[in-house]
Amino acid sequence: MSVCVSAAAQNRPEPQKLTPFAEAAAVNQIDEYEQRLWTQAKEADQAIDKADLLLRQQETDAYLQSIADKLYPEFTGRIALHVFRAPQANAFCLPNGSIYINQGLIARMENEAQLASVIGHEIAHFTHRHSYANTNTVKSAAAFASVAGLLGGGIISDLLAISSITGYSRELEREADAVGFQRMVKAGYDPREATKVFTLLRDEAKALDSKEPFLFASHPKLQERIDNFARLAAKYAGGGDAGVERFDAATLALRNASLEMDLSMNRQAVVIQVLENAERRNRFSREADYFLGEAYRLRGKDGDEKLARAAYERALAKVPEFAPSYRALGILAMKNKEFGSAAQHFEKYLALAPTAKDRAYVEQYYAMVKDKLK
Repeated sequence: MSVCVSAAAQNRPEPQKLTPFAEAAAVNQIDEYEQRLWTQAKEADQAIDKADLLLRQQETDAYLQSIADKLYPEFTGRIALHVFRAPQANAFCLPNGSIYINQGLIARMENEAQLASVIGHEIAHFTHRHSYANTNTVKSAAAFASVAGLLGGGIISDLLAISSITGYSRELEREADAVGFQRMVKAGYDPREATKVFTLLRDEAKALDSKEPFLFASHPKLQERIDNFARLAAKYAGGGDAGVERFDAATLALRNASLEMDLSMNRQAVVIQVLENAERRNRFSREADYFLGEAYRLRGKDGDEKLARAAYERALAKVPEFAPSYRALGILAMKNKEFGSAAQHFEKYLALAPTAKDRAYVEQYYAMVKDKLK
């Protein structure tokens, strides 16, 4: 699940069986061609940073880095983890060891072990030098050139498509699966959680009537990945650490931000898929019911208004100081000519949100319903 960065592919040496990096110091032995790949990767890092495409939450970055260091302790200080501000379920590795994980992928996970399985896979692309070994260099070179151009142009919507650029063969992806899996087991994580990552994505793909999530456009099918990890996990009778509490605490702000991003991009179906399950919803902030209500409202199918109202009311009951719930209920009440209820909700919203950007609009609504009550 990665992007492969290559340029000047026509000058690349013939593919060969490469010795994986055994430790951080081994990277000093790379040849001229691989050095060029690393230079291009550094330029990509700089372009991504300049384009402001990263989430930049220090605590989250440190948490992800701690998982990487736990999985590959001999590479501490050599591998850098970043959160890419994009909703799609994806991750990619640059040849120089820069790992980018989309916040949408992290938001879909349930625990640290699942996150470790993805991080372990991506780092394996680096340690096993898959960018250099990759035989699909022409496609990868063209892909990187287009990404570099987009970064230079600052086209944010198109830049998010960087996560769909692929180049690794199935053989290399399977190798990364196996290496990453062994690393997560050695680090003490529950091996069964690796399978669950892909099961969650498969179930989401079915619920959203999508053939495959964005991440798997040209990788092995979801079920194939699930079966592969199930075979690997079958060798281990015991369990391991899932790290649910650590994951929940470290990623709560990121997961909440992901919900807001999905709603802002009209991806309400994703929010509904994630939050309809009450147990899963409870692992987000207490305002999660409000976001679910917004998703129902935006979807607008038969019965969604009733579902939205129930969700808003649950949010209000859990977090009575959260102003948006009152505004949402006020608008629904106004729409249904429940002017007394609408006035109460708008009044409460205005009291709780004195500096809200939409205050002028809500004041107009409030005056309108008050006038109806005369």
